Amino acid sequence: MRYALPACLLALALALALTPALLAQTDAAYRERIRFDTCLGQIQLDSSEALEQAQTWRLEGGGWPAEVCEARALIALGEPEIGADILVNLSNGLAVGMVETERAELLTLAGDTRFAEGLIDAAAEAYSAALDLQPDAIPTRLARAQLRAETRDWDGLVEDADALVEQAPYLAAGWRYRGQVHLARGELDAAWAAMENAREQEPDDIPSLLLRGAILEARRTAPGNEE
Repeated sequence: MRYALPACLLALALALALTPALLAQTDAAYRERIRFDTCLGQIQLDSSEALEQAQTWRLEGGGWPAEVCEARALIALGEPEIGADILVNLSNGLAVGMVETERAELLTLAGDTRFAEGLIDAAAEAYSAALDLQPDAIPTRLARAQLRAETRDWDGLVEDADALVEQAPYLAAGWRYRGQVHLARGELDAAWAAMENAREQEPDDIPSLLLRGAILEARRTAPGNEE
């Protein structure tokens, strides 16, 4: 007489049969992660050595993690445009195994690198592409808002300020950027209210205090208030 295995024992048997393969995959992924973290850490110690390691790893088939390390090493070695372009190309190329969060992070890093180099349009493009992938990525939103504030792109800044107020109302930044827009448009009462909200969230936020001073000065010099 033949007996069927209980479902729980059958599941256990299948799991045990698959365990060697699963363990091998997990071990390989773990070793790749360690190599990636080691490569990134080497950039802080010796960027040239990190670049050499990354390029060797890439030639060995290291895939996008090796290329990310190579790009970041190039940035550290004073080749920010090349490094940023690699990051953008990796994200746009839909590298195997890369999830959208990782793609957005690469685009944000590329944006930061380009922004630091004064490549404003290219930085804005990278930030916008990252936000298309991850609209709720607060660091990316903050970065693009800063870029738009510094370039006086008030219409664009409205979008980022509103998103920050909605997604992270506990941060001063969204309220402060909203206040900057109102100030630029001469809407002084609205600017003051936004600034007050910013200071409620972070009383010691220096940019909010500077905004307060700018609003007071605008009020002092407004038509009809000149001394």
